[in-house]
Amino acid sequence: MSRKMSLFLSVMSLGVVVMMTGCSPSADLNLKFSPEQTATYKAVSEVVKDFRFEQPNLNKLREEQTKTVIDMTFTQTIDRVDEAGNATATITIKDLAVEMTNKNELKYAYNSTDKKDSKSPMGKLLGQSYTIELSPNGQVKVLNTKAAKAAVKGGYEKKVATSILDDKNIIARHSIVALPQEAASAMKVKATWSQVVPSPPGLLAPKNYKKVYTLTDVDTKDGATIATVEMNAGEDTDAAPGKISGGMGVFAKMFDNEDNYTGTMTFNVDSGSVLTLEETLVSTYLAQEMPEKGDPEKGPDTLTMQFTNRVKLDKLD
Repeated sequence: MSRKMSLFLSVMSLGVVVMMTGCSPSADLNLKFSPEQTATYKAVSEVVKDFRFEQPNLNKLREEQTKTVIDMTFTQTIDRVDEAGNATATITIKDLAVEMTNKNELKYAYNSTDKKDSKSPMGKLLGQSYTIELSPNGQVKVLNTKAAKAAVKGGYEKKVATSILDDKNIIARHSIVALPQEAASAMKVKATWSQVVPSPPGLLAPKNYKKVYTLTDVDTKDGATIATVEMNAGEDTDAAPGKISGGMGVFAKMFDNEDNYTGTMTFNVDSGSVLTLEETLVSTYLAQEMPEKGDPEKGPDTLTMQFTNRVKLDKLD
């Protein structure tokens, strides 16, 4: 091959690379709202604490689980949109399921789709509404919950309903945490953004986590442009502690700790709406000790405590 031909092919190859780079898929990751826009979503929050103490030398095993699961299906109707793109939305509860277990003992359960629960006071929440403000970057403000909170009059159900409609829980239910907080137009595949957040309430040793989000894919599915965002998080030891307290305190240092904090979001770029969102933290604490005169072949006493926090949002229509 001549020198001129080699140079020509090199230039052509470089040009192809530049063209391909310039055509890299991009996505506008902002929520889009319009008046009277309606959609149905299913939101799930799950907090689980598992306790397992195994003593093989004594042939003993103790396992306990404490769990709270809130499963809500709701319609979201956009009432109005301001000049900045912020929307006032009415949230109407369609279906609700609650499960609360304390150390393996079921403390409370309700499911609006189960006939046996048709006369439960919690059924008064069905059809109730509250209003929120949604920003294009997924932030939420609670505007009015008065009527919904007044629907359940008394008893333990009143306490459960009040918790479900607490401002913090409403914000957690409707916030789109995977969206960038800065301008998010024309983001290209492999773009990343991050945020530092305190651990969810209930973690055995509270800490800060740095969430790193990556736009991993922009593709066309069924005629729509769909973006996929993946999240991985780890402990942020440099961040200020913030408002985190409680847990095991200094006793946490007696355990080996492993965290697995991941998430995924799929986003319809054309309509500016979230299709699916899930983030799950699994934090495991492990301590082992060989008892005095214990049999090494049987192994040490092992205490495992695990904390799971999961949030999910799925667009149903």
